[in-house]
Amino acid sequence: MKLPVRVLLLPLVLALAAACAGCSDRKPYSTSMGVLSPGATLNVRIAAGSVTAYAPAVGDPPDRFTISATGTSDTDYPAPPAIRPMGKGVDVTAGALQTLLVRVPHGVNLSVDSKRGDVSATNIDGNADVRAAQGSVRIMLPEGYARVAVGKGNVNVTMGAASWPGTLPFSTGDGDVVLFVNENARFHIRIHTADGSIFTDFDVRGTSAGTSETIDANVNGGGPGGIDVEAARGSIRLLKLSPQP
Repeated sequence: MKLPVRVLLLPLVLALAAACAGCSDRKPYSTSMGVLSPGATLNVRIAAGSVTAYAPAVGDPPDRFTISATGTSDTDYPAPPAIRPMGKGVDVTAGALQTLLVRVPHGVNLSVDSKRGDVSATNIDGNADVRAAQGSVRIMLPEGYARVAVGKGNVNVTMGAASWPGTLPFSTGDGDVVLFVNENARFHIRIHTADGSIFTDFDVRGTSAGTSETIDANVNGGGPGGIDVEAARGSIRLLKLSPQP
């Protein structure tokens, strides 16, 4: 298997950031690039700031990852995110930023651990595992699957996978959950909210007791995989995703 072979760290682009003083869209002050093979994991840890993940830019090699950091002000240039090899992937550690832009190579999985800030991953073709202590999470995976745990914030996930290993957990302590799942997937579902409501267009039924609602049932006859959704305070929507023809 081809392993990560190089990481290119670009110098800080301070002049570019300074030239944009007063602009509404702040430019990154630090950009790093490298190569990851399919099956690797890009692990991101950030103290504060929003994380946005996409596929490689049009025209870029499909195995290239990019990490771009934007400061919290036009004169804020903290230490660039640290990038270190980690098994078959890389570990990215960042402090307090305004934004961290991550471009995830083809077939590479994304893992994010955020202390404060929103996390968004759109149209990457690996899988995603996101933990956010304070911030909302939005994930769109055309072919993959996800796991999400949020302390305070909303969870919105669309995943195109028709099967996956084990049980996928989704949870929030204070917020709503919207989960789109491939309508042809066969799995066991457990959904529970302690204080909120549940809606699903899959053919399953639940129970209620006071402010809590629960669904514990097989979807499409059940299968080896499962989904567990938990909201301490908030509503949950489990919706069908129709695969594109």
